[in-house]
Amino acid sequence: MKFSKSIFLNVFVILMSTAVFCALPPTVKKTGRFESLNSLLTVNAVIDDKSVTVCLPKLEFKQEIDTGELLQSLNANIKAQEAIFQLYHDGLGSPKKQNGMYFASDVFLKDTNLTYTGYIRKLGYKFSISKKPAFEDPDYLETNDDISEAPKKKELSMQEKLEQAKKEQKEKLEEEVATVRNKSLLRVATVYDVLPAKVIPQSIRNQQAKVASIVSSLKKRPYKTEIIQQDPLRWASGYMGTLNEKGEIDMAKCESQIVDFIIRVPEKKGWLTPEMLKEIESTPCEYILKRYKNGLEVLEGTRYLLQDIYFGKLKLTWSEWLEKHGHKCPEFVEQPEYATGVVPLEIHQVNGVFKALDALSICRINFTEKSNLVYPQEIMRVFPPKPKPEDRNTMLKFLKNFTEAYQGKSICAHIMVCPGGKSYTELGQKRIQRMLFKENNMMFDACEKEILEQLKKQK
Repeated sequence: MKFSKSIFLNVFVILMSTAVFCALPPTVKKTGRFESLNSLLTVNAVIDDKSVTVCLPKLEFKQEIDTGELLQSLNANIKAQEAIFQLYHDGLGSPKKQNGMYFASDVFLKDTNLTYTGYIRKLGYKFSISKKPAFEDPDYLETNDDISEAPKKKELSMQEKLEQAKKEQKEKLEEEVATVRNKSLLRVATVYDVLPAKVIPQSIRNQQAKVASIVSSLKKRPYKTEIIQQDPLRWASGYMGTLNEKGEIDMAKCESQIVDFIIRVPEKKGWLTPEMLKEIESTPCEYILKRYKNGLEVLEGTRYLLQDIYFGKLKLTWSEWLEKHGHKCPEFVEQPEYATGVVPLEIHQVNGVFKALDALSICRINFTEKSNLVYPQEIMRVFPPKPKPEDRNTMLKFLKNFTEAYQGKSICAHIMVCPGGKSYTELGQKRIQRMLFKENNMMFDACEKEILEQLKKQK
């Protein structure tokens, strides 16, 4: 009887342990130091006082890029700094290690105030991130030379080096012989070799006409949709509001608005002290908002749910700030309706008339085209100019000049739309991805740059 009870207890402990391990999220946060890039997707880092290589998932760029030029630019602009690595773990909470490398879903760079992939997006590159971690994608590891060669190679013996050199010399000689054999100064391969310059055969002219016809029909076809992807978290810059023990943050300044947030806090009563409040009073921070599966931001009542906060001056995340003051931060609890992967959003076109630019990221539009995505009059979010005006007076002049230049002009707004057909919003306001002014055929961001240049000349 005692023997059977001990077996039952052992089985129960194993089942409970398995349940706990399965409940762990796929990645764990590790604070370390970003040193440099070994390749576009392998990071030289220091974690737990050890030099390691961290491999990121595959990036699938939507346009052809020069990876060498991009890598050179990143290494020049991203300096060594403290970072937070989202490391994949082995199921027990310890970072997974394979071929001498760690694997991460992304890296948050504290001085840069952006994730590594977010920084690449900031440079204007469009891409999607593979859902597979690198260690689950053997094809990616094998085809990427920078990654597959990251572990140290076995040192060759002197004999092996001589044999390798002989083999390379033989292959080079065979290649040169083959090149000579294939060359013939008297050969005329096709009719194109003897045609005068700029003369195109009839068959090619017919194909050109066909291609031109297809391109013309594509240009005339009405614009419909474009698919983009949003991360399950959204970073929003602002200043800290008033925090209470329940985790409620009142009167927070975020993206030119006053917003109420809520974040998880320690269960212990009396954990929040006046000294802690003074330390974060009105400090610049990054609010990290959680998204639903349809791309909209999660609301608990009237408050936006935060997964994390990053305090810029303190260089601490929410959990690190609590730990600094001797408190343990509860784990974030995922709900079935929360997004855990990228959310695909469509972009739809709606015509209207531009009324005013009220703030760097807020404008008013009267929509002349009927659409279930917008009301006849809307206040919409737009992307602010880069770089932003240096001071308040310059900003006010910029807003005034922009409004005077484009008030009453016809526009075509490219509006972001969630799965299910709802307009995508940020802090309750609908977002415009791009906007075309029809009169001068210029995009909104190009018009912003033009107004800024005019202000510089006036100075």
